Amino acid sequence: MSNFSGAFDLSKLTSQPQAAGNAVAGWLVPADEQVLRRYLQLSESVPVLMLIVDGSEASNAVSGLVEQVIAAAKGRFAGIQVDLRTSPQLAQAIGVSEAPAMAAILAGAPTPLFKGVINQEQLVQVLGQVLQMSAQSNLNGTVTVSEVASERVKKLTPEHQAAVDAVERGDLLDALAKFEKLVVEYPSDQEIKAGLAQVQLLHRLQNPVTETELDQLFTQADQILITGDAAEAFNLLLARFAVDFDLRDQIRARLLDLFTVTGDSHQAVLEARRKLASLMF
Repeated sequence: MSNFSGAFDLSKLTSQPQAAGNAVAGWLVPADEQVLRRYLQLSESVPVLMLIVDGSEASNAVSGLVEQVIAAAKGRFAGIQVDLRTSPQLAQAIGVSEAPAMAAILAGAPTPLFKGVINQEQLVQVLGQVLQMSAQSNLNGTVTVSEVASERVKKLTPEHQAAVDAVERGDLLDALAKFEKLVVEYPSDQEIKAGLAQVQLLHRLQNPVTETELDQLFTQADQILITGDAAEAFNLLLARFAVDFDLRDQIRARLLDLFTVTGDSHQAVLEARRKLASLMF
């Protein structure tokens, strides 16, 4: 690999201007719910690589290669790593159940890239294609590794960390209980509110309710949202909101929950809020 840095200059694959760098905690950051939420927002400007691992020798080899390649790409990618042993729900959310595997997240939408072991030449080719897709979508931002960002990611209260840990080990009932308690204790903490909304979504996806037509509509919206198509999920609910005046309160409440999951700065949320306001008034 003596010619690694010379061979891997992905910045030359696009002539689009690059936005100022976003601070991240590392080139390949271990992902939990909080980190994934942050990187979904980041994917609106920078292509995010999501690597799925399971602690096996193959996963460890691919992980090392991916981290080196991302570091050599001069900030053109942001990387997160999901461990199937501790956060299976995060991998399952994008339809992955085995490792190693990797997906690209572009503007909130995941795209599968590969499964199994990959060599350096193959990885460079795959990531070159990702950059081309990113350029077509004007996702031309960059990232830089920052010690401050690393400290900010780690800075959680013990109670909040316990709730996150419950999610990571797959105990959604315990996570729900902990986040519900935290919301009462810290009613103005938006991160905690978002965490609760995320856990509620995951719990609904694992335990769908389809007794009524409205239940079925809500389940369909959840399933669409988790694929990354937030706008379509919102439009599905807004279309029903526009015509079903008896169920407006329930539909509006579910929309607000999904807005929280997606993030207030997301373009789909901003547009859906405008549509909701026009329908209400």
